[in-house]
Amino acid sequence: MMSNPKRIKSTPKVAILQKSKSEPNCTHPSQSLRFASIYPKRKSTGNLRRASSLSEGKSPLHQAGKDVWRVPGCYEIPDILGNAYLKPSSPDTAYHLRPSEPAKQVSKRPWYPPSPHYQAPKLPPLVKAENKFESKMRKMLSKVSVRNSDPRQRFTDFKEIGTGVNGAVVRATFRKQPNVQLAIKRCKLDADREYRAAILRELRIMASGHANLIKLREVAIFRDDVWMAMDLMRCSVFAILCQRGIPEEFAVHVTCETLKALTYLHGKGLFHRDIKCENLLLGWNGQIKLADFGLAGRLDRSNRDRLGTTKWMAPEVIREEYYDEKVDMWSLGITIIEMMDRVPPHYAIKDDEELFDIIATEPSPTFTYSHPSMYMRGLVAWLLDEEAPTRPCAKDVLMEIDAHVKSRLLRCSTTQELARFANQVLPAY
Repeated sequence: MMSNPKRIKSTPKVAILQKSKSEPNCTHPSQSLRFASIYPKRKSTGNLRRASSLSEGKSPLHQAGKDVWRVPGCYEIPDILGNAYLKPSSPDTAYHLRPSEPAKQVSKRPWYPPSPHYQAPKLPPLVKAENKFESKMRKMLSKVSVRNSDPRQRFTDFKEIGTGVNGAVVRATFRKQPNVQLAIKRCKLDADREYRAAILRELRIMASGHANLIKLREVAIFRDDVWMAMDLMRCSVFAILCQRGIPEEFAVHVTCETLKALTYLHGKGLFHRDIKCENLLLGWNGQIKLADFGLAGRLDRSNRDRLGTTKWMAPEVIREEYYDEKVDMWSLGITIIEMMDRVPPHYAIKDDEELFDIIATEPSPTFTYSHPSMYMRGLVAWLLDEEAPTRPCAKDVLMEIDAHVKSRLLRCSTTQELARFANQVLPAY
């Protein structure tokens, strides 16, 4: 090899590198020494001065289709994606909405079918979901109109006039008949089973048509509310107490009318459980009607819940014992005292626990600020019997009052006299 140096110099560098890979296979030691003296051993692959295929593109050998020697571990990743990853557009157009062009808006002209003889297909009939509460109400109130429309389309001029156990009471006027007014009680239709049963019970009592019970005119179920339209009365007996106390003869008349309503209720297996002057309504002609049956209960069930208004509760209700319709008789006795004294007994006591202790342990109350007759005191003492079994029923008390009135031991006014008394006491409407 030393005798022909020109041949070695003319050999391409690639060929020399390829030959250097086979140097360990050389068997002649003198030949290896000669190669070492002419071409010193390279210390690293970094001494190679050739263009990188990764930085400057393909070499001419690539174009010739020949293999290129590479350092072990050095390889080129093929470009298989090309221009798949596009550059993001400028922020001016990427993050702003396209400006509106009124000239390109859709025409407001009505749509016409493609043919003058075209007819739209009929939709299937609307199947309303079954409402068990509404179906039960319609079955129970067969003589009362039950509607599903918005009551605000039929009535106007709503004004709140009171509150009941289950909702507020407002006065409203018919849109088509401005001279006709009704009282409307709006109740939230809760999902509770007992609450719905109480609403149905209240509706059934008002739909009975008794002369001494507030009358139900119509019912509307709209969304989650029940609207009860009732007769509009002039005021409650409590409104008279705000002006003055009620004389004995008028108190006896109100008591007799209330006893007629309680006799009917108790005969139907129901009791009111909230008798007081606020729930006794006075009509324009002196009628007395019992209202607000939100706490009414059935007598065929075990009742021991502490329900009602505290100062009118019977001792057995306070003690949470089993009770029946006799609790209405106790509340009526307290109501008679309220009518003549203008306030119920223990009016000044505000603490419920102290009030419950007095009602449950002390003797029955009596009149404090008025001076009734001896027979009136005896009537109240009879109604406020501490023992419920010996307390009279509504029918017996009504018969006893009639006997005392006929014997002229008690004075009882007429309906017309009560109306004149209310006109004198109450302010102009």
